[in-house]
Amino acid sequence: MFKLYETTCSSALNRSRIPGIDYCLNPYTGCSHGCVYCYAACMARFRGRDERWGSFVEVKTNFLEVLAGQLRRPKGGRVMLSSVTDAYQVIERKYRLTRRCLELLSRSNLAVSILTKSDIIVEDLDLLRAMPAVSVGFTITTLDDGLARQLEPGAPPPSRRLAALKKLASSGIKTWVFVAPVIPGLNDAPEELATLARKALGAGAREVEFDPMNFYPAAVAGVKKTIARYRPQGLAAFAGACSDPVAYRQKLYRIRHFICGKKNIVKHQ
Repeated sequence: MFKLYETTCSSALNRSRIPGIDYCLNPYTGCSHGCVYCYAACMARFRGRDERWGSFVEVKTNFLEVLAGQLRRPKGGRVMLSSVTDAYQVIERKYRLTRRCLELLSRSNLAVSILTKSDIIVEDLDLLRAMPAVSVGFTITTLDDGLARQLEPGAPPPSRRLAALKKLASSGIKTWVFVAPVIPGLNDAPEELATLARKALGAGAREVEFDPMNFYPAAVAGVKKTIARYRPQGLAAFAGACSDPVAYRQKLYRIRHFICGKKNIVKHQ
């Protein structure tokens, strides 16, 4: 369960520091996915909330009005939904802020990039088909629905994300998969990652990207508990990576090369 708040905002379309992304849109703040590895946990402090990140969601009730005003001045480049909070978490079915943002963006000159863990995005397939420059990425941390429930208790299972990806890809939408985070001792076995990549490409993803875990203290604490419960044999590997993150990134780089070199694992153009 999570608490829901209605708030307002002064800006909707904000400049982004993410490479390749000019603007970001976050119609919601907070998240109901409750991912144990979430890097945005510090945001609760900036919002003045006592609740932990993952247990509340703020709905920006004036978001569409503010966005429409900002779009009156022509803008070019690429906008991302969302950089902090999933634009397709469960409350989207009630408020439809993301859908209405897409309606506004479809009349702009902005290319749109969406990254989500939710199959709710399929409900906007009609809009996505009509947009000239849109890409959709699905974050998939593991193919194991049981492990995903431990890591991302409020998010749809990865099996549903893959099904949504397949539906979007078969409709001509450019799709990709973000394997993130790759967690030492939990989901980083080379064959396991290779299988995930193969399934993603088979479902229609044009590319698969791997992102190693960032060892923020809050994320480390949550992940360590999950490994202890679900795969205790991985605790030693996790502790080793925590003590030398640079070496772990180098290891993942080698794993990525191993995966890309395997038969039937190719990067689609």
